[in-house]
Amino acid sequence: MADDEAVVSQPGISEPAIDEAATSQPAKEIEVADMPAVIEPITSYTREQSKMQNDAYKQFIKLQISLASGTKNALGLGSYEQAYTHYCALAGEARDPDAQFAMGWLYSTGKGVEVNHDIAARFFSLAAIQGHREAREWLDKEPGNAELAKLPACMHTHENSAAQVLYRKRGPVYQLVKKHAPKYGVDVDLAMAVIAVESGFNPKATSRKKAQGLMQLLPDTQARFHVKDAYDPEQNIKGGLSYLRWLIGHFKGDVELVTAAYNAGENAVQRHKGIPPYPETRDYVKRVAHYYKKKHHEVRQKSAMRESDAISAAS
Repeated sequence: MADDEAVVSQPGISEPAIDEAATSQPAKEIEVADMPAVIEPITSYTREQSKMQNDAYKQFIKLQISLASGTKNALGLGSYEQAYTHYCALAGEARDPDAQFAMGWLYSTGKGVEVNHDIAARFFSLAAIQGHREAREWLDKEPGNAELAKLPACMHTHENSAAQVLYRKRGPVYQLVKKHAPKYGVDVDLAMAVIAVESGFNPKATSRKKAQGLMQLLPDTQARFHVKDAYDPEQNIKGGLSYLRWLIGHFKGDVELVTAAYNAGENAVQRHKGIPPYPETRDYVKRVAHYYKKKHHEVRQKSAMRESDAISAAS
């Protein structure tokens, strides 16, 4: 992704199986005060984005009501504990802002997990960075300190995650990256790490900020690197490689700065003279480092860089 302070999340994590023992437990009561009112569409979003955001928020409100009353819900969840597991998986693997907000709410109200206002503040902060309006409002009221939070295990990449499995299978995406990365002077493993974190290898992934495809290219980045169809895996990979190659040259091969800039934008990295202090960006850098261990990436000669520019322009 290539936009100041922009972060990406992707849907696609499967829902957990229902634990019959959990569903037989009596539903906990829910206070009306715990449930924020439904809001008007966010003016900074497009109409489509506002509808997506409001629909997701309404679904969460409906889930709260169903869990409190013991009725069925669209997600098939029968307890707050199951809701916690469901949203924790989404918040950790997909970095979904609605899931991050839900996790903040669960920790703030003590539904399905012990109350922890520091962790609640951290989750609200992660969602707020992605433009989640309710998260910003709850963060303003949350007494916890996000800097003191120790996030749950679900927020760390596991060895059996979908991204890890696809990363190691060396399938079609890997073949495309292997084909094109050398032309752009980008390490195949770095490109694969970015894809694993950005989209989980989902070529149709789309974020609220309109970042699209495997390497989550924003419209401005698509135009900058001549990508006509960001949902076409090969075009998307070429565009992402072009941006990575540019960042590698710009930041003299410093992998942490390159990945921070890919997430938050090069201007944010320059403005902060290093990795921006956004929790999401810092988490992003760590997640890429989980796959790609090198701290420095070779900066190729200018002739190779000009060649990749020509390839991008022709694509």
